[in-house]
Amino acid sequence: MKGRKERFLHEVLLNIRSKEAKEFVHRELSYHLKQSKAEMVSKGKAEEEAEEQAVRNMGSPSDLGQHFNKLYRPRMDWVLLGLFMTTILMGLLPLVNVQEQYTENFLLKQSIFIVLGAVVAFGVMHVNYRKTEKLQWHFLGFSLIILLALSYMPTGRINGESYIQIAGFTINGTTVLPILMMFWASYLSREKPKLLVIIGVYVFTVYLFMLLPSLTDLVIYSVFVFALFCSSSLSRKIIYSAIGTGFGLITAFMLLFWFGTKEYQRIRILAFLHPEDYAENAGYMYLKIKELITGGGWYGNDQPIFLPEMTTDLALANITYYNGWILAGLLIAVLSSLLARMLVVSGQIKDRYGKQLMVGVCALFSIQFLYNIGMVLGFLPIITISLPFISYGMTPTILNSFLIGIALNVYRRKNLVNARKI
Repeated sequence: MKGRKERFLHEVLLNIRSKEAKEFVHRELSYHLKQSKAEMVSKGKAEEEAEEQAVRNMGSPSDLGQHFNKLYRPRMDWVLLGLFMTTILMGLLPLVNVQEQYTENFLLKQSIFIVLGAVVAFGVMHVNYRKTEKLQWHFLGFSLIILLALSYMPTGRINGESYIQIAGFTINGTTVLPILMMFWASYLSREKPKLLVIIGVYVFTVYLFMLLPSLTDLVIYSVFVFALFCSSSLSRKIIYSAIGTGFGLITAFMLLFWFGTKEYQRIRILAFLHPEDYAENAGYMYLKIKELITGGGWYGNDQPIFLPEMTTDLALANITYYNGWILAGLLIAVLSSLLARMLVVSGQIKDRYGKQLMVGVCALFSIQFLYNIGMVLGFLPIITISLPFISYGMTPTILNSFLIGIALNVYRRKNLVNARKI
């Protein structure tokens, strides 16, 4: 009878393409056959006869295999993939608009970064994310090594922020963010994460970010840790207490910063609030960005204009000026749809680790997207922060492609993983 049972399972698995699905179906069918046999034996049937009947009750192995193949096959989120490809190609627009202002071919470089980003996204998509859950401390250790190296052994600094150059690749604080996200998603998906560990790791990593120093990376990091913390299995009492404490510390820090800040730093804040009063210094950029936004009109402006960061942090202002309000609005709509789609996928995931990964992905993507939009529109102070897939550069392109790869990965396995949770 063992041969009959194994032949049945073998025929079922022949119709299933996914290796992971095969393992799951084999385990589940073996369990159900065992249960069915035990039930019939308890009613007086002989073991051999009970096993034979249990196999027959399963029906056609071919039909069963085809059913499971359709049910558990890895799925592609074509909506998310389409939005990703559309957005990443729109990232060439800012460079097309101003390429003639530069001697170096940044358009070609960004095209290469886009190809690398697509490779990263598809590569990450095909790695079974479930196998990374147990690597949480490896992720943390690797992140700490990079942060310590950036703090104490940088090869250079840009605008005061440390970086390390290796074989043409630049490693900075932003490089560490997705690795830390993997750690926090894994640790905070535990049934009972330890609060002291959470506090200790967070405080130490914040300290290392402050050594770089990188305010933007610190803000992004704190936002996604906060989101993952709030969606963890910790009690609501602990979460609400932590939120209250956090806001209290932020308020105290802002007050200390305001009263302890130097004059030029205070002027920067006042310039954001009243740029016209500081038009000759700190308010200049705010007024120029406003000029770009209003000067684009519906269909764009063909008069050349130069402003620092037109291809990076101010890429949206670039597109608004040269391509017009309609195309800029379309770009914002596409990016909003990309975020909305990832939020929808997050709501479909029952696996705790997969859910936390999606929360981290959405938080890490949204803080970049929303802050950059708010900054360009004049609602938020100017800082160094990229617009996902639109700002020039290898690091932001690879970072956000990695996030899309994670989202595609989790969606790809959602039916199989969700079935395991039933």
